[in-house]
Amino acid sequence: MQNWLAWAKQIQAISQTGKAYTKDDYDMERYEQLQQLSYKMIASLSEQPVVKVANLFIAEQGYPTPKVDLRAGVIKDNKILLVKERTDDCWSLPGGWADVNEAPCEGVIREVLEESGYQVRNPRLIALKDRALHPYQPVSVQHIYKLFFLCDFIGGEAKISIEISDIGFFALDNLPELSTGRVLKEDIRMLFDYYQNPTKPQYID
Repeated sequence: MQNWLAWAKQIQAISQTGKAYTKDDYDMERYEQLQQLSYKMIASLSEQPVVKVANLFIAEQGYPTPKVDLRAGVIKDNKILLVKERTDDCWSLPGGWADVNEAPCEGVIREVLEESGYQVRNPRLIALKDRALHPYQPVSVQHIYKLFFLCDFIGGEAKISIEISDIGFFALDNLPELSTGRVLKEDIRMLFDYYQNPTKPQYID
């Protein structure tokens, strides 16, 4: 199924690119047909309504590029900061989509503060993962790059929000149920590894 979903997303990307650059009305019609077909394929493969899939892509124009997900590893007393997502009642590293006009390091610091109430500094990029190459579940209809940063803990107080229902620090051998669409145990293990081996080269897919 993973290959079929990748192919369907590639058809969507080709149709989006074609619509952005074609000058021919007949080609525009064909690219539109291809795009609608790709929506149906992605919806079927990801078990999502066609309307929901279309809405994910409707604002995108021009040459399609991956979305960027920022995730923070904050380790204190050999425990890592996790936040409980209200959407699935599972735990994740603080983070979210990169914002336009905001540097990735600024974004990951902001996400930690917004989702946990804690302040961090000195984010170091330790890994760039292509989400589609790893066993995140459920599969995503979008192509996503995940950037993982190690951050230094400064202080603050835990503070829940409209997105987060709980906040805590957890040992690697005592992790809660993870939100596997956002983070895997292998990601957390990787963060601990880089924390203990700061000169280790970055991981990049």
